[in-house]
Amino acid sequence: MNEEKNNIYRKILAGSGILFSSNAIASFLGFIVLVVIAKKISIEEFGVIGIIQSYTLTVGTLLNFQTWQTIIKYYPRINNNSEMVQSLLKYSFRLDFITAIIAFVFGIGLLELVYQAINLPEIYKHCAQIHLLSILTKLNGTATGYLRVLDKYHLFFKSQVIAGLVKLSLVMLVLWMNLGFVYIIVAFVLAEITYDIVLNKSFYNVLKEDSLHRFLNKKISLIKKKYKDIFDFSLYTNFISSFDTIIFQADILIVSGFFGVSYAGCFKMIKVIVGLINRLAGPLSITISPIVSEFIAENKLKELRSNLLKSFLFLSILLGIGFGVFVLLDELIVELVFSKEYLQYIYYLDFAIFNLLVSIVFMGIHPVTNFLGYHRQVLYIIIVLSLLYLSLIYLFSSSVGFEIVFIAQLIQISLVILSKLYLSNKKLDLVTIPKLSTS
Repeated sequence: MNEEKNNIYRKILAGSGILFSSNAIASFLGFIVLVVIAKKISIEEFGVIGIIQSYTLTVGTLLNFQTWQTIIKYYPRINNNSEMVQSLLKYSFRLDFITAIIAFVFGIGLLELVYQAINLPEIYKHCAQIHLLSILTKLNGTATGYLRVLDKYHLFFKSQVIAGLVKLSLVMLVLWMNLGFVYIIVAFVLAEITYDIVLNKSFYNVLKEDSLHRFLNKKISLIKKKYKDIFDFSLYTNFISSFDTIIFQADILIVSGFFGVSYAGCFKMIKVIVGLINRLAGPLSITISPIVSEFIAENKLKELRSNLLKSFLFLSILLGIGFGVFVLLDELIVELVFSKEYLQYIYYLDFAIFNLLVSIVFMGIHPVTNFLGYHRQVLYIIIVLSLLYLSLIYLFSSSVGFEIVFIAQLIQISLVILSKLYLSNKKLDLVTIPKLSTS
Protein backbone atom coordinates (compact mmCIF):
# COMPACT_ATOMS: atom_id res chain seq x y z
CA MET A 1 0.00 0.00 0.00
CA ASN A 2 2.78 2.45 0.92
CA GLU A 3 4.63 1.58 -2.27
CA GLU A 4 1.47 2.29 -4.28
CA LYS A 5 1.06 5.67 -2.56
CA ASN A 6 4.68 6.52 -3.23
CA ASN A 7 4.20 5.69 -6.89
CA ILE A 8 1.19 7.98 -7.05
CA TYR A 9 3.09 10.85 -5.45
CA ARG A 10 6.06 10.26 -7.74
CA LYS A 11 3.73 10.26 -10.73
CA ILE A 12 2.12 13.53 -9.65
CA LEU A 13 5.45 15.17 -8.86
CA ALA A 14 7.12 13.98 -12.09
CA GLY A 15 4.27 15.15 -14.30
CA SER A 16 3.81 18.39 -12.37
CA GLY A 17 7.54 19.06 -12.46
CA ILE A 18 7.74 18.77 -16.25
CA LEU A 19 4.60 20.84 -16.78
CA PHE A 20 5.70 23.40 -14.20
CA SER A 21 8.99 23.83 -16.06
CA SER A 22 7.27 24.22 -19.43
CA ASN A 23 4.60 26.55 -18.03
CA ALA A 24 7.23 28.58 -16.21
CA ILE A 25 9.24 29.08 -19.40
CA ALA A 26 6.17 29.66 -21.60
CA SER A 27 4.61 32.00 -19.02
CA PHE A 28 7.87 33.91 -18.66
CA LEU A 29 8.13 34.32 -22.43
CA GLY A 30 4.47 35.38 -22.68
CA PHE A 31 4.91 37.71 -19.72
CA ILE A 32 7.87 39.41 -21.41
CA VAL A 33 5.84 39.82 -24.60
CA LEU A 34 2.94 41.54 -22.82
CA VAL A 35 5.21 43.69 -20.66
CA VAL A 36 7.13 44.91 -23.72
CA ILE A 37 3.86 45.64 -25.53
CA ALA A 38 2.33 47.39 -22.48
CA LYS A 39 5.26 49.79 -22.36
CA LYS A 40 4.90 50.62 -26.07
CA ILE A 41 1.14 51.17 -26.31
CA SER A 42 -1.53 53.00 -24.28
CA ILE A 43 -3.59 51.37 -21.53
CA GLU A 44 -6.63 51.59 -23.85
CA GLU A 45 -4.84 49.68 -26.64
CA PHE A 46 -3.65 47.16 -24.06
CA GLY A 47 -7.30 46.76 -23.11
CA VAL A 48 -8.22 46.15 -26.78
CA ILE A 49 -5.70 43.29 -26.93
CA GLY A 50 -7.45 41.83 -23.89
CA ILE A 51 -10.87 42.25 -25.51
CA ILE A 52 -9.74 40.53 -28.74
CA GLN A 53 -8.14 37.62 -26.89
CA SER A 54 -11.12 37.34 -24.55
CA TYR A 55 -13.57 37.19 -27.47
CA THR A 56 -11.65 34.45 -29.28
CA LEU A 57 -11.16 32.39 -26.12
CA THR A 58 -14.83 32.79 -25.19
CA VAL A 59 -16.15 31.69 -28.59
CA GLY A 60 -13.61 28.88 -28.87
CA THR A 61 -14.28 27.49 -25.41
CA LEU A 62 -18.07 27.85 -25.64
CA LEU A 63 -18.37 25.86 -28.85
CA ASN A 64 -15.21 23.75 -29.15
CA PHE A 65 -15.77 20.58 -27.07
CA GLN A 66 -13.40 19.78 -24.20
CA THR A 67 -12.66 16.33 -25.63
CA TRP A 68 -9.53 15.87 -23.53
CA GLN A 69 -11.78 15.20 -20.53
CA THR A 70 -13.57 12.47 -22.48
CA ILE A 71 -10.26 10.76 -23.31
CA ILE A 72 -9.09 10.97 -19.69
CA LYS A 73 -12.32 9.47 -18.35
CA TYR A 74 -12.78 6.59 -20.82
CA TYR A 75 -9.25 5.59 -21.80
CA PRO A 76 -8.52 3.75 -18.48
CA ARG A 77 -11.66 1.67 -19.09
CA ILE A 78 -10.71 0.48 -22.60
CA ASN A 79 -6.91 0.81 -22.75
CA ASN A 80 -6.46 -2.95 -23.19
CA ASN A 81 -8.44 -2.92 -26.44
CA SER A 82 -6.54 -1.05 -29.17
CA GLU A 83 -9.51 -1.21 -31.56
CA MET A 84 -11.79 0.55 -29.10
CA VAL A 85 -9.08 3.08 -28.23
CA GLN A 86 -8.77 4.02 -31.91
CA SER A 87 -12.53 4.25 -32.21
CA LEU A 88 -12.62 6.59 -29.21
CA LEU A 89 -9.81 8.72 -30.67
CA LYS A 90 -11.64 9.02 -34.00
CA TYR A 91 -14.88 10.00 -32.30
CA SER A 92 -13.09 12.59 -30.19
CA PHE A 93 -11.10 14.02 -33.13
CA ARG A 94 -14.27 14.38 -35.18
CA LEU A 95 -15.76 16.47 -32.39
CA ASP A 96 -12.60 18.62 -32.32
CA PHE A 97 -12.81 19.22 -36.06
CA ILE A 98 -16.54 19.92 -36.34
CA THR A 99 -16.76 22.16 -33.28
CA ALA A 100 -13.68 24.19 -34.33
CA ILE A 101 -15.39 25.08 -37.63
CA ILE A 102 -18.67 25.88 -35.86
CA ALA A 103 -16.86 28.09 -33.35
CA PHE A 104 -15.02 30.01 -36.09
CA VAL A 105 -18.18 30.62 -38.16
CA PHE A 106 -20.14 31.65 -35.06
CA GLY A 107 -17.32 33.96 -33.93
CA ILE A 108 -17.19 35.76 -37.28
CA GLY A 109 -20.99 36.07 -37.41
CA LEU A 110 -21.37 37.50 -33.91
CA LEU A 111 -18.39 39.86 -34.09
CA GLU A 112 -20.25 42.81 -35.62
CA LEU A 113 -22.81 42.88 -32.82
CA VAL A 114 -20.15 42.67 -30.12
CA TYR A 115 -18.07 45.50 -31.55
CA GLN A 116 -21.12 47.71 -32.05
CA ALA A 117 -22.00 47.16 -28.38
CA ILE A 118 -18.46 48.02 -27.21
CA ASN A 119 -18.22 50.86 -29.78
CA LEU A 120 -14.64 50.31 -30.95
CA PRO A 121 -13.07 51.50 -34.23
CA GLU A 122 -13.40 49.31 -37.33
CA ILE A 123 -9.69 48.44 -37.40
CA TYR A 124 -10.00 46.54 -34.12
CA LYS A 125 -12.83 44.45 -35.54
CA HIS A 126 -10.53 43.39 -38.39
CA CYS A 127 -7.86 42.51 -35.81
CA ALA A 128 -10.41 40.30 -34.05
CA GLN A 129 -11.26 38.57 -37.35
CA ILE A 130 -7.57 37.78 -37.83
CA HIS A 131 -7.31 36.45 -34.27
CA LEU A 132 -10.33 34.19 -34.78
CA LEU A 133 -8.32 32.25 -37.40
CA SER A 134 -6.46 30.59 -34.51
CA ILE A 135 -9.66 28.69 -33.63
CA LEU A 136 -9.42 26.66 -36.84
CA THR A 137 -6.27 24.88 -35.64
CA LYS A 138 -7.67 24.11 -32.18
CA LEU A 139 -7.89 20.40 -32.94
CA ASN A 140 -5.75 19.44 -29.97
CA GLY A 141 -8.37 18.29 -27.45
CA THR A 142 -7.86 14.63 -28.40
CA ALA A 143 -4.09 15.04 -28.45
CA THR A 144 -4.12 16.75 -25.05
CA GLY A 145 -6.19 14.00 -23.42
CA TYR A 146 -4.19 11.11 -24.90
CA LEU A 147 -0.79 12.59 -24.07
CA ARG A 148 -1.91 13.29 -20.50
CA VAL A 149 -3.13 9.75 -19.81
CA LEU A 150 0.22 8.45 -21.05
CA ASP A 151 2.19 10.96 -18.93
CA LYS A 152 3.83 12.44 -22.04
CA TYR A 153 4.12 15.82 -20.36
CA HIS A 154 7.49 16.59 -21.92
CA LEU A 155 5.69 17.06 -25.25
CA PHE A 156 3.67 19.93 -23.79
CA PHE A 157 6.99 21.41 -22.66
CA LYS A 158 8.30 21.23 -26.21
CA SER A 159 5.15 22.74 -27.76
CA GLN A 160 4.86 25.59 -25.25
CA VAL A 161 8.50 26.60 -25.44
CA ILE A 162 8.58 26.59 -29.26
CA ALA A 163 5.35 28.62 -29.44
CA GLY A 164 6.61 31.02 -26.75
CA LEU A 165 9.85 31.66 -28.63
CA VAL A 166 7.94 32.19 -31.88
CA LYS A 167 5.64 34.74 -30.21
CA LEU A 168 8.50 36.63 -28.56
CA SER A 169 10.55 36.71 -31.78
CA LEU A 170 7.65 37.88 -33.92
CA VAL A 171 6.50 40.56 -31.48
CA MET A 172 10.03 41.93 -31.07
CA LEU A 173 10.32 42.03 -34.87
CA VAL A 174 6.99 43.88 -35.17
CA LEU A 175 7.98 46.45 -32.56
CA TRP A 176 11.49 46.88 -34.00
CA MET A 177 10.08 47.51 -37.49
CA ASN A 178 7.26 49.64 -36.03
CA LEU A 179 4.66 47.72 -38.07
CA GLY A 180 1.68 48.67 -35.93
CA PHE A 181 -1.08 47.13 -33.82
CA VAL A 182 -2.47 44.77 -36.49
CA TYR A 183 0.84 42.93 -36.80
CA ILE A 184 0.98 42.38 -33.03
CA ILE A 185 -2.25 40.41 -33.41
CA VAL A 186 -0.82 38.53 -36.41
CA ALA A 187 2.19 37.55 -34.30
CA PHE A 188 -0.12 36.23 -31.56
CA VAL A 189 -2.10 34.16 -34.07
CA LEU A 190 1.01 32.63 -35.66
CA ALA A 191 2.34 31.66 -32.23
CA GLU A 192 -0.94 29.94 -31.26
CA ILE A 193 -1.06 28.06 -34.57
CA THR A 194 2.54 26.98 -34.00
CA TYR A 195 1.59 25.46 -30.62
CA ASP A 196 -1.31 23.52 -32.16
CA ILE A 197 0.79 22.17 -35.03
CA VAL A 198 3.72 21.09 -32.83
CA LEU A 199 1.45 19.39 -30.26
CA ASN A 200 -0.57 17.50 -32.87
CA LYS A 201 2.59 16.42 -34.68
CA SER A 202 3.91 15.05 -31.36
CA PHE A 203 0.56 13.32 -30.79
CA TYR A 204 0.79 11.64 -34.20
CA ASN A 205 4.32 10.44 -33.48
CA VAL A 206 3.21 8.85 -30.20
CA LEU A 207 0.29 7.16 -31.94
CA LYS A 208 2.68 5.82 -34.56
CA GLU A 209 4.86 4.30 -31.83
CA ASP A 210 1.74 2.67 -30.37
CA SER A 211 0.54 1.50 -33.82
CA LEU A 212 -2.60 3.61 -33.44
CA HIS A 213 -1.87 6.27 -36.07
CA ARG A 214 -4.48 4.91 -38.49
CA PHE A 215 -7.27 5.59 -36.01
CA LEU A 216 -9.21 7.71 -38.54
CA ASN A 217 -9.83 4.54 -40.58
CA LYS A 218 -11.61 2.82 -37.70
CA LYS A 219 -15.37 2.64 -37.30
CA ILE A 220 -16.95 4.59 -34.49
CA SER A 221 -19.45 1.74 -34.15
CA LEU A 222 -16.77 -0.13 -32.18
CA ILE A 223 -17.77 1.97 -29.18
CA LYS A 224 -21.50 2.01 -29.98
CA LYS A 225 -22.40 0.50 -26.59
CA LYS A 226 -20.64 3.41 -24.93
CA TYR A 227 -21.55 6.00 -27.57
CA LYS A 228 -24.49 7.59 -25.76
CA ASP A 229 -22.61 7.71 -22.46
CA ILE A 230 -19.49 9.20 -24.08
CA PHE A 231 -21.46 11.82 -26.02
CA ASP A 232 -23.48 12.64 -22.92
CA PHE A 233 -20.30 13.17 -20.88
CA SER A 234 -18.66 15.21 -23.67
CA LEU A 235 -21.73 17.41 -24.04
CA TYR A 236 -22.18 18.13 -20.35
CA THR A 237 -18.50 18.74 -19.61
CA ASN A 238 -18.41 21.15 -22.54
CA PHE A 239 -21.44 23.03 -21.22
CA ILE A 240 -19.78 23.17 -17.80
CA SER A 241 -16.62 24.56 -19.36
CA SER A 242 -18.70 26.96 -21.45
CA PHE A 243 -20.33 28.57 -18.44
CA ASP A 244 -17.02 28.61 -16.59
CA THR A 245 -15.80 30.58 -19.60
CA ILE A 246 -18.20 33.41 -18.77
CA ILE A 247 -16.21 33.92 -15.58
CA PHE A 248 -12.65 33.18 -16.68
CA GLN A 249 -12.47 34.12 -20.39
CA ALA A 250 -15.29 36.58 -21.14
CA ASP A 251 -14.53 38.74 -18.10
CA ILE A 252 -12.62 41.39 -20.09
CA LEU A 253 -15.57 41.70 -22.47
CA ILE A 254 -17.87 42.08 -19.47
CA VAL A 255 -15.61 44.69 -17.87
CA SER A 256 -15.30 46.71 -21.08
CA GLY A 257 -19.09 46.66 -21.49
CA PHE A 258 -19.83 47.91 -17.96
CA PHE A 259 -16.79 50.07 -17.16
CA GLY A 260 -15.11 51.05 -20.46
CA VAL A 261 -11.91 50.26 -22.37
CA SER A 262 -9.53 51.87 -19.83
CA TYR A 263 -10.79 49.49 -17.13
CA ALA A 264 -10.40 46.67 -19.65
CA GLY A 265 -6.74 47.69 -19.88
CA CYS A 266 -6.47 47.55 -16.09
CA PHE A 267 -8.17 44.17 -16.08
CA LYS A 268 -5.83 42.89 -18.78
CA MET A 269 -2.89 43.85 -16.54
CA ILE A 270 -4.53 41.94 -13.69
CA LYS A 271 -5.10 38.91 -15.91
CA VAL A 272 -1.47 38.94 -17.06
CA ILE A 273 -0.24 38.57 -13.47
CA VAL A 274 -3.07 36.30 -12.33
CA GLY A 275 -2.64 34.20 -15.48
CA LEU A 276 1.06 33.80 -14.76
CA ILE A 277 0.28 32.45 -11.29
CA ASN A 278 -2.49 30.24 -12.63
CA ARG A 279 -0.24 28.73 -15.31
CA LEU A 280 2.41 27.93 -12.73
CA ALA A 281 -0.22 26.18 -10.58
CA GLY A 282 -1.89 24.52 -13.58
CA PRO A 283 0.48 21.53 -13.89
CA LEU A 284 -0.71 20.17 -10.55
CA SER A 285 -4.33 20.26 -11.69
CA ILE A 286 -3.48 18.67 -15.04
CA THR A 287 -1.58 15.74 -13.52
CA ILE A 288 -4.27 15.19 -10.88
CA SER A 289 -7.08 14.61 -13.42
CA PRO A 290 -5.84 11.31 -14.96
CA ILE A 291 -4.94 9.97 -11.49
CA VAL A 292 -8.42 10.84 -10.16
CA SER A 293 -9.91 9.02 -13.14
CA GLU A 294 -7.80 5.91 -12.37
CA PHE A 295 -8.81 5.95 -8.68
CA ILE A 296 -12.50 6.10 -9.60
CA ALA A 297 -12.19 3.48 -12.38
CA GLU A 298 -10.58 1.11 -9.84
CA ASN A 299 -13.09 2.08 -7.11
CA LYS A 300 -10.35 3.25 -4.72
CA LEU A 301 -12.55 5.90 -3.12
CA LYS A 302 -10.96 5.79 0.34
CA GLU A 303 -7.51 6.50 -1.08
CA LEU A 304 -8.98 9.27 -3.25
CA ARG A 305 -10.64 10.86 -0.20
CA SER A 306 -7.42 10.78 1.82
CA ASN A 307 -5.31 12.35 -0.93
CA LEU A 308 -7.93 14.98 -1.66
CA LEU A 309 -8.13 16.17 1.97
CA LYS A 310 -4.34 16.29 2.22
CA SER A 311 -4.15 18.44 -0.92
CA PHE A 312 -6.66 20.94 0.53
CA LEU A 313 -4.61 21.36 3.72
CA PHE A 314 -1.22 21.55 2.02
CA LEU A 315 -2.31 24.05 -0.63
CA SER A 316 -4.14 26.31 1.84
CA ILE A 317 -0.99 26.67 3.99
CA LEU A 318 1.40 27.09 1.06
CA LEU A 319 -0.75 29.57 -0.88
CA GLY A 320 -1.68 31.52 2.25
CA ILE A 321 2.00 32.24 2.86
CA GLY A 322 2.52 33.05 -0.81
CA PHE A 323 -0.37 35.54 -0.82
CA GLY A 324 1.04 37.36 2.20
CA VAL A 325 4.41 37.75 0.47
CA PHE A 326 2.78 39.02 -2.73
CA VAL A 327 0.74 41.69 -0.91
CA LEU A 328 3.97 43.05 0.57
CA LEU A 329 5.59 43.28 -2.88
CA ASP A 330 2.63 44.09 -5.16
CA GLU A 331 3.33 47.80 -5.73
CA LEU A 332 6.98 47.14 -6.51
CA ILE A 333 6.06 44.41 -9.00
CA VAL A 334 3.43 46.47 -10.84
CA GLU A 335 5.54 49.62 -11.09
CA LEU A 336 8.60 47.66 -12.20
CA VAL A 337 6.83 45.50 -14.76
CA PHE A 338 4.16 47.86 -16.12
CA SER A 339 4.18 51.54 -15.07
CA LYS A 340 2.92 53.94 -12.39
CA GLU A 341 -0.25 54.35 -14.48
CA TYR A 342 -1.36 50.92 -13.28
CA LEU A 343 -0.71 51.47 -9.53
CA GLN A 344 -4.19 52.91 -8.96
CA TYR A 345 -5.56 49.41 -9.64
CA ILE A 346 -3.36 47.58 -7.10
CA TYR A 347 -6.24 46.79 -4.73
CA TYR A 348 -8.13 45.03 -7.52
CA LEU A 349 -5.05 42.98 -8.36
CA ASP A 350 -4.75 41.71 -4.76
CA PHE A 351 -8.47 40.86 -4.72
CA ALA A 352 -8.21 38.94 -8.01
CA ILE A 353 -5.22 36.93 -6.80
CA PHE A 354 -7.01 36.04 -3.56
CA ASN A 355 -9.95 34.70 -5.63
CA LEU A 356 -7.58 32.66 -7.76
CA LEU A 357 -5.83 31.13 -4.75
CA VAL A 358 -9.17 30.08 -3.24
CA SER A 359 -9.90 28.24 -6.48
CA ILE A 360 -6.44 26.63 -6.60
CA VAL A 361 -6.69 25.29 -3.02
CA PHE A 362 -9.74 23.23 -4.03
CA MET A 363 -8.63 22.41 -7.59
CA GLY A 364 -8.85 18.66 -6.92
CA ILE A 365 -12.60 18.76 -6.38
CA HIS A 366 -13.33 19.68 -10.02
CA PRO A 367 -12.21 16.45 -11.76
CA VAL A 368 -13.60 14.40 -8.85
CA THR A 369 -17.19 15.59 -9.37
CA ASN A 370 -16.97 15.13 -13.15
CA PHE A 371 -15.50 11.62 -13.03
CA LEU A 372 -17.84 10.50 -10.23
CA GLY A 373 -20.68 11.12 -12.69
CA TYR A 374 -22.09 14.39 -11.39
CA HIS A 375 -21.54 16.30 -14.64
CA ARG A 376 -25.28 16.99 -15.09
CA GLN A 377 -25.66 18.41 -11.60
CA VAL A 378 -22.47 20.45 -11.98
CA LEU A 379 -23.81 21.94 -15.21
CA TYR A 380 -27.00 23.14 -13.51
CA ILE A 381 -24.96 24.60 -10.66
CA ILE A 382 -22.61 26.41 -13.06
CA ILE A 383 -25.54 27.85 -15.05
CA VAL A 384 -27.23 29.23 -11.95
CA LEU A 385 -24.04 30.64 -10.44
CA SER A 386 -22.86 32.15 -13.73
CA LEU A 387 -26.17 33.97 -14.00
CA LEU A 388 -25.76 35.07 -10.39
CA TYR A 389 -22.29 36.44 -11.21
CA LEU A 390 -23.63 38.46 -14.15
CA SER A 391 -26.65 39.63 -12.20
CA LEU A 392 -24.53 40.96 -9.33
CA ILE A 393 -22.37 42.96 -11.74
CA TYR A 394 -25.44 44.30 -13.57
CA LEU A 395 -27.30 45.27 -10.40
CA PHE A 396 -24.42 46.77 -8.42
CA SER A 397 -21.95 48.11 -11.02
CA SER A 398 -23.22 51.68 -10.54
CA SER A 399 -23.47 51.69 -6.75
CA VAL A 400 -20.45 49.55 -5.81
CA GLY A 401 -18.12 50.27 -8.73
CA PHE A 402 -15.36 48.10 -10.19
CA GLU A 403 -15.06 46.12 -6.94
CA ILE A 404 -18.30 44.30 -7.74
CA VAL A 405 -16.50 42.26 -10.44
CA PHE A 406 -14.22 40.69 -7.83
CA ILE A 407 -16.89 40.39 -5.14
CA ALA A 408 -19.19 38.58 -7.59
CA GLN A 409 -16.28 36.40 -8.70
CA LEU A 410 -15.47 35.36 -5.12
CA ILE A 411 -19.12 34.53 -4.42
CA GLN A 412 -19.35 32.45 -7.58
CA ILE A 413 -16.09 30.56 -6.95
CA SER A 414 -17.01 29.84 -3.31
CA LEU A 415 -20.49 28.55 -4.13
CA VAL A 416 -19.15 26.33 -6.94
CA ILE A 417 -16.60 24.78 -4.57
CA LEU A 418 -19.16 24.26 -1.79
CA SER A 419 -21.62 22.67 -4.24
CA LYS A 420 -19.00 20.26 -5.59
CA LEU A 421 -17.87 19.37 -2.08
CA TYR A 422 -21.48 18.58 -1.21
CA LEU A 423 -21.94 16.34 -4.28
CA SER A 424 -18.63 14.52 -3.78
CA ASN A 425 -19.33 14.06 -0.08
CA LYS A 426 -22.08 11.58 -0.92
CA LYS A 427 -19.52 9.05 -2.18
CA LEU A 428 -16.27 10.16 -0.57
CA ASP A 429 -17.51 11.16 2.90
CA LEU A 430 -15.23 14.22 2.87
CA VAL A 431 -17.06 15.78 5.80
CA THR A 432 -18.23 13.34 8.45
CA ILE A 433 -21.12 14.71 10.48
CA PRO A 434 -21.52 12.80 13.76
CA LYS A 435 -25.01 11.55 14.52
CA LEU A 436 -26.67 12.88 17.66
CA SER A 437 -27.40 10.27 20.32
CA THR A 438 -31.13 9.62 20.84
CA SER A 439 -30.66 7.93 24.19
